Amino acid sequence: MKIGMKLRASVFSTCLLAGASLMETALLPAQGYLTGAALNKKIITDFYRVVFEPRNVDLLDQYIARDFVEHNPAVESGKSGGDRAALAAFIKTLPKPASDDIGSEMKSPPAYVVAEGDMVTFIFKQQIPDPKDKNKTYERFSFDMFRIKNGKIIEHWDGAAK
Repeated sequence: MKIGMKLRASVFSTCLLAGASLMETALLPAQGYLTGAALNKKIITDFYRVVFEPRNVDLLDQYIARDFVEHNPAVESGKSGGDRAALAAFIKTLPKPASDDIGSEMKSPPAYVVAEGDMVTFIFKQQIPDPKDKNKTYERFSFDMFRIKNGKIIEHWDGAAK
C-alpha cells in the first residue's frame, strides 16, 4: 500500500512539473520573447528610445552593426570609422533634448510602424507652420527605414535630400 501511494505521489509530482514546464513554455511570447518583424520593431524602437532621442551615442554599438550603411546624403560617410562613426557625429550635431532621461516609451513615437522581414519603417507625423500663413499649420510626414541583420541595424534610409 505504501509503495502504491509513493508511486501515485511520484507520478502526480511528475505530471505537475511537466504541466508547469508546458505552462512556462506557453507563456514565453507573453513574457517578451519576440521574433521576426516584432523583434525588429522593438530593436528600432529601443534604438530611438535609448540612443537617438536622448542623443546617447555611447550606446550606439549596441544597436548599429560595424558594417552599417547610411543612405542619408546629409550624413557624411566614408571617413575614418565608416558610416557608423558618421552617424554618431551626426547625432551629436542635433539639438540637445529637453531631457536625456530614458523612459520605457519613446518621447516622440511614430504615427505608423510598418515591418516586414528584415525591414522596419517608422512614419512620423508633425504639425508644421504653413509658410504662407503663420497662423495655420499642416501635417507633414517623414520616414526612417531600417534593415536589421543579426539583431543590429545594418542600413538606414530616409527622405533627406541634398
